[in-house]
Amino acid sequence: MPASLARRILIGLFLAVGYGLGIRKKVAMQQLGRVYPELKQSQKKQILKRLYRSMALTIQEVYLCSDEQLFSSSRITGKQYVEEALALGRGAILATAHFGNWEAARVLPKAGIPLSVITKTQRNKRFDAYTKAIRERCGVRTIDMSRGLRDIVHQLSEGRIIAILMDQNAGKNGLILDFLGYPASHWKGVAKLSLRYQIPIVPGFARREADDSLVFEFMPFILTKDLEDKEDNYPLVLQQVNAIIEQYIRRWPEQWFWVHKRWKHCYDMFS
Repeated sequence: MPASLARRILIGLFLAVGYGLGIRKKVAMQQLGRVYPELKQSQKKQILKRLYRSMALTIQEVYLCSDEQLFSSSRITGKQYVEEALALGRGAILATAHFGNWEAARVLPKAGIPLSVITKTQRNKRFDAYTKAIRERCGVRTIDMSRGLRDIVHQLSEGRIIAILMDQNAGKNGLILDFLGYPASHWKGVAKLSLRYQIPIVPGFARREADDSLVFEFMPFILTKDLEDKEDNYPLVLQQVNAIIEQYIRRWPEQWFWVHKRWKHCYDMFS
C-alpha cells in the first residue's frame, strides 16, 4: 500500500473511530476542560481532533515508516545540550512526556545519541516483541520497568542517556505535586537519581510541526549540585522539569496525550 494512502486511511480511522465513536474522548474532553476552563466546546473539539490526527500519524511513523525515512524527515535542535550533559561522565536522564511522537526517538542513535528507554511489558507477548524490535533496531536499548534501578544505574555508568516519561501517573505512592493546576502523582526516581549520583537531566521532546514533520528539541540540562539527596528536595527538582513540560503543553495542547488519566489517585477530574 502506498504510504500516502496508508496515512489517509489511518487518519480517517482515528477521526471516525477514535474521535467519532469516542474512544477515551470523554476522558480527554473533561481533563482538557479542567485545565482550560476558558475554552469553548468548539475549541476543545478542535484540539482533540488534531490530537487524534496526530495519533494516527504517530502509528504510521512507528510501524509503517522505515528508520531512514523517519530520520531524514526529522530535524534536531539543542543536541549540544545532550553532549554537554554526557561530557560530565555520569550519563544523563532525558526528561520527556507523552507529547508529539515520543516513540520516534528510536532514530536518535543515528544522530550519535546513545539512547536507552524504559518500557513496560505489554500483555500481548508477540506484539510486545515486535514493538521492542522496532525500538531497538537503530541502537536504542530498552530497560524493562520491572527490573528497576539496577539496569538504569548500569546504563548511566556506560555514558548513556535514559529517556523517562515524566508525566506518567505514579499511583498512590508517588510524590504529589501540582501539574497544570491540579495535584498529580509523580515518580520520585528521577529526582532521587539526579541528586544521589549527580546525574544531569536534559528536557527534550519530539514535537510535530505544522507540516507534520518532527523536530527533536533538547534544552539545557538541570543539575542542582547544591541540593542533598533528601526527600524534601525531590519536589525542587521535579518542579523544574514540570515547568518545562507545562510550557510545551500550554503552547501546543493538541500534542499532549489528553486521553491518559494523568490525575488519577489525586484529583477527580470527572465529578
